[in-house]
Amino acid sequence: MTLVSVPYRIGDTETDIECVTGSLPEELAAKLAGYLESAEPLLFSPGTLPDPFFDAEGMRVRVGVMTDGTWVWNLAWSDYVQYHRVAPPAEFIRHAESLDFVPPKISVDEAMRLTEAAGLPMPD
Repeated sequence: MTLVSVPYRIGDTETDIECVTGSLPEELAAKLAGYLESAEPLLFSPGTLPDPFFDAEGMRVRVGVMTDGTWVWNLAWSDYVQYHRVAPPAEFIRHAESLDFVPPKISVDEAMRLTEAAGLPMPD
């Protein structure tokens, strides 16, 4: 098990929980990874971080914060799901399924409001 920050509802507190590789059914992995990656970016950072689920030095995950207007998550979750089939919270999976794994479009104004609500640095 590995401790990582999990997707959370906007307004809730970001939390870390222990996650397990292979805990997401294979049939959900590709759709959910696409959802996690194609949502609205609130923050992107160049570079990568070590993959917490893989000990090899070359395995890295992307850095960023994404949202669908209801939930917020680290972009690395797309990598966790795609490469390791790590399951995010069941409530988040049900939410993505309810949207047929297509995140809603978010306006620039809404993205700025969500960035502030998530406590992320605001652009100058």
